[in-house]
Amino acid sequence: MSTLAQQEFCITLSDLASFMELAPNQVKAKAEVVLQKKLKSPWLLPEEVRALLLAEGYKYPQKVISVQMLKGGVAKTTSVLNMGLRAAMYGARVLFIDLDQQANLSFALGVEDESLPVWVDVVEKKKSIEECVRFVEPHVDLIPSSLNNSVLDRVLLNSNRNWAQAVKAPLEKIKHRYDLILIDTAPALSATNTAVTVASDEVILPVNPDKFAFLGLQKNLSELEDIRADFGLGFKKKVLFTKFDGRENFSHELLQKCIESFEDSLMKGYIRTSSEVKNTVRSGKSLFVGKSPVKSDYDFVTREMLGFA
Repeated sequence: MSTLAQQEFCITLSDLASFMELAPNQVKAKAEVVLQKKLKSPWLLPEEVRALLLAEGYKYPQKVISVQMLKGGVAKTTSVLNMGLRAAMYGARVLFIDLDQQANLSFALGVEDESLPVWVDVVEKKKSIEECVRFVEPHVDLIPSSLNNSVLDRVLLNSNRNWAQAVKAPLEKIKHRYDLILIDTAPALSATNTAVTVASDEVILPVNPDKFAFLGLQKNLSELEDIRADFGLGFKKKVLFTKFDGRENFSHELLQKCIESFEDSLMKGYIRTSSEVKNTVRSGKSLFVGKSPVKSDYDFVTREMLGFA
């Protein structure tokens, strides 16, 4: 069971009203018509939001998104967690896949059992992909990671099978169940991350105000272009600027550099720095309960990811 309270998987009528550009009482009235019941709570469950937004003409994507970055410390796992949770609050059916052997995403979602099957078990044919999926909350599933995945690269490269399909092929069996499949990766250039890229419709690369992060981004983008050419892929690349500090000149300078260098791929939203962002994975608490200033940042990039922005 997740350490996150059920309330943390719900969205408020007020937040939904802001997104739909309506007054909260108007959203409530619309929801009551669609759901055919009186609403007594200021929170809506993911399935209730989904019914309402579908009735309003919104369409959910069906895509696999991996979040990758060669350098650590760029809020990669934090971004996967909060974008995925927010997408679920908007009614999307989300599958998290943790392919980082440190398993921080798994821990944040309350899954810490080292005996559970992980992706290396799928590759070695010890478990089916269906057996690896853990229910977290309605609209949120997880394929966890553990230190057992530390040998995944070696297993892939020693395999006689087409290792580049080692993520895509198993996903074909279950991807129809989800709107978003979000893959968290280890900070490395590896066979595993190549297989993840082959499976991806979109790759999001977080970068923070750090010259080494920017160099890592350039190296990552070059590697992605090589993989695209080698395998004839058509995935989209998106750069997400994180840990922006408006008080620091270097934040402004690097953001401007990203705008100039990656104008076509830079996401419209960016993530400000805050103590809540630093603690969200460690504490297992969502940013969306409370008044974190970064809440609106992740809300915006999530809507952008869903095609709602």
